[in-house]
Amino acid sequence: MVGWKIKVPVIVWGVLLSVGSLLSVGEVFAEPQAEPLDIQTRSYVLMEMETGRVLAGKEEKHPYPPASLTKIMTEYLVLEEVKSGRIRWKDEVKISKNAASIGEAQVNLVAGEKRTVEELFHAMAIHSANDASVALAEHISGSERAFVGKMNKEAKRLGLKKSHFINCTGLPSRSYPQPPEVKGEHRMSAEDIARLTRRLLRDHPQVIRTTSLPEYIFRQGEKRELILPNSNRMLPGSPHFYDGVDGVKTGYTREAGYSFTGTARRDGMRLITVVMGTDSKSRRFAETEKLLDFGFQNYGMKTLLKKGKPVPKHGKVALRGGEETEVPVVAGASRALPVRNGEKTPYTIRVEFKSGLEAPIRSGDVVGTARVQLKGKDVSGLPPVPLKAAQDVEEAGWWTLFFRYVTDW
Repeated sequence: MVGWKIKVPVIVWGVLLSVGSLLSVGEVFAEPQAEPLDIQTRSYVLMEMETGRVLAGKEEKHPYPPASLTKIMTEYLVLEEVKSGRIRWKDEVKISKNAASIGEAQVNLVAGEKRTVEELFHAMAIHSANDASVALAEHISGSERAFVGKMNKEAKRLGLKKSHFINCTGLPSRSYPQPPEVKGEHRMSAEDIARLTRRLLRDHPQVIRTTSLPEYIFRQGEKRELILPNSNRMLPGSPHFYDGVDGVKTGYTREAGYSFTGTARRDGMRLITVVMGTDSKSRRFAETEKLLDFGFQNYGMKTLLKKGKPVPKHGKVALRGGEETEVPVVAGASRALPVRNGEKTPYTIRVEFKSGLEAPIRSGDVVGTARVQLKGKDVSGLPPVPLKAAQDVEEAGWWTLFFRYVTDW
């Protein structure tokens, strides 16, 4: 009888554990329409980084000419190429006649000169250099037209439904000696730009080290050295300095007006702003300041799950065949989300435990997951939090199982 295992009374437990449960951490919340503010611009959006929740907006879903905000996608694809190992920062790029011919904001590239991927990326991200953007596009895809195909494919993959690119710079076709032959109108919505920026910062957080630089020296130590000031005038030491701002991108064309995608972090909360179509360079920063003030003054981050702590109402999970019939459970990661001051927490936590859990269990074993949801759907970009056993539970001996069976009969 030493090898006997009595499992009859615990079969039901496996059935119960396979059913997910919802824990409300406030009332179930229908996400509000983006809140209108007195922002003097054609279109704008204010988004919280962690969740992608839109906190305020105006015509944020309507596509408009994005000007150089286009380069956020160009930056993203360059960083993806570097991350994959297909290109390296120190790779030399031979400048083509086509890239050297691109005007407006530029670093005066000359056909035949060689610059590194890193140099060109900094010139594009900090100074919005169009010639550097085209040179990178050609280096990655062979031609700007082929690179634009990658941009549109990536936009579709990322769910940017109001975006279409016809070049990698955001310039109007008239500014190109030979524009890429791509059909359609060059457009992005403010919300798409914010979502792309969120993806950029999430997938490549190191980009902040570049976007936060006040200036960059191009061709350093050479006769044609250029000091490139950052076009973001909200950085430290700039006229529109705003505490916490460390990116991302300015843009201007006659058709698009003055635009800016910004990001700032304070007290554990990062906000993303997009303003499109303001009437001056300074206006785009003044309106961005209003958006950031609204966000930081009216919202804060609330911790819903804390690493190493139990999930309320789900502190234990049933276990069969063990010395104990339950095992304590804790969250394997923390989750903090934006909540408006005075607002009930608008999120729910969906808990799912693995079915048929059996002893032995070791502390740290994953026994389930917790998903943060808003409006009944998983919050975009937030992976499930693993739920872990908080202690060891050894397999029970036959006498313990027999006694448990008899007492439960």
